[in-house]
Amino acid sequence: MDGKFATTARIAKGQRGRVAWRQLIDAGIGPDTIDRWVADGRLHRLHHGVYAVGHLAPSPLADYVAAVLACGDGAVLSHRAAAHALRLLRGATPPPSVTVPTDAGRGRAGITIHRVRRLDPLDTSTFDGIPITIVPRVLLDLAPRTQPRELTRMCHEAWVHHETGPREVEACIARNPHKKAIAKLRRALLADATLSDLEDGFLKLLAEHDLPRPRTNVDLKGDKVDCHWPGHALTVELLSFRFHGTRHAFESDVARRRRSGHLAFTYGDVFERPAQTIAELREALRR
Repeated sequence: MDGKFATTARIAKGQRGRVAWRQLIDAGIGPDTIDRWVADGRLHRLHHGVYAVGHLAPSPLADYVAAVLACGDGAVLSHRAAAHALRLLRGATPPPSVTVPTDAGRGRAGITIHRVRRLDPLDTSTFDGIPITIVPRVLLDLAPRTQPRELTRMCHEAWVHHETGPREVEACIARNPHKKAIAKLRRALLADATLSDLEDGFLKLLAEHDLPRPRTNVDLKGDKVDCHWPGHALTVELLSFRFHGTRHAFESDVARRRRSGHLAFTYGDVFERPAQTIAELREALRR
C-alpha cells in the first residue's frame, strides 16, 4: 500500500471506512489521484465528494457517517437516525437524518436535512465514529412527532444504555427553551415504560378486570423488575421463551422465580389462560 493510500485508510478507519473529498485534499492527496483511485476501485463514490474506501460491504452506521460527511462542516446525525444509532429505537434502520447549519449548502438525495441557526456544541458528540446529537437532544428533537408510548420507551432506553435521565434532559432543555413538546417529554421521562407485547397484553388484562395498574420496568433495590405494586409489596415477572434458548431453561426459570416468592407469568398465562392468571393475581393482591 502506497503512503498516500495508507493515509486515506487511516482517516477512513475512524469513520467506518468512509472518507470525504475535502479530507483527502487536506491530507495532500490531489484530485487526479482521487480520480485514479475511483477508476481502479480503491474508492467507491457514495455521495458527491464522499467515498467508501476499499469495499462496499453494507453497514447502516457507515451509511450514516457518509451522510454526515456529505452534508459538510458542522453536520451531525440527528432525529430518528440518531435514535437508532444510539439504541433508543428498535426495528428497521431509519434513513439518514442530518442537522446542519442554516447557511449550509444544498441537500443531498436520500438524506433528510434539518437546518438550525445554531446547534449548541454541548448538544453534539461523536458516537461509534459518527458526529451526532447527544441523547437528550435526540429526545427533545423527536418529542413533537413521537407518540407518548414510543417516547416513554425511548426515555427508558436512554437510561438503560446511557444513564440519561431527567437531570441531563433538563440541562438540554435549558439550552433549548424554544423547542416544542417540552412538557410532553417531561411526562415521558417520569412515565413507566412497557417494552414488549407481553407487557402490553398483561396491563390490558389487568384493566379489563379492574385490577390496579403496577409500576413497570422499575429498579427495586438494584433489581430491575417488570411489574411492581408498591402498596402490596408484590412483583411480577413476565417471561418470554425467546430469551431462554430452550424450553427446559424457560420452564426452570419460571419455576425458580415462583419458588423465590415472585409471581411469574408467560405468554400462555396472559393470552391463553387469562382466567387462571387473574385468579392468582387477585389472591396475591388480597394478601
